[in-house]
Amino acid sequence: MALAVQENMIEIENIHLLIDRFGRWPSFHDAEVVRARFEREGEDAPFLESDIYVFEMTQDVDAKGRYVLKNHTLVTFRFCDIELEYFNSWNTQNVLFALDISSQKTDGDEDENRRIHIEMPSSYGCEAKLSCSAVRIIKAENYFKDQPTRR
Repeated sequence: MALAVQENMIEIENIHLLIDRFGRWPSFHDAEVVRARFEREGEDAPFLESDIYVFEMTQDVDAKGRYVLKNHTLVTFRFCDIELEYFNSWNTQNVLFALDISSQKTDGDEDENRRIHIEMPSSYGCEAKLSCSAVRIIKAENYFKDQPTRR
């Protein structure tokens, strides 16, 4: 959620990749998780890397009466050093109600002990809740829903 990111002053590496495309932190309402990969080894492990299709809904309506969408983007997030609470209901379509990012200090007041909390409530399909030590945007590129994802 944009406010959670801004109000809690959460540092997201490469956040400019999304800000440059949308002019602000986008709403992830109705965004779709198209890929999720958990890794137990390597830098940032254990981590979750997730491709999320996000877009901006305009107030314009097309000939079929549907809202016109723009800024179709596939963003790859890496959530580093994760502690997974749950990751449920993976499906052929995984629509998010939101992407909520907040932080909370643990074990004292030191910044290095701050955990970032991620919640992905579902509209349909997968939902997730986890904490991590860092959030990185690996890439953000043009994407259209029927386009296959690259590995």
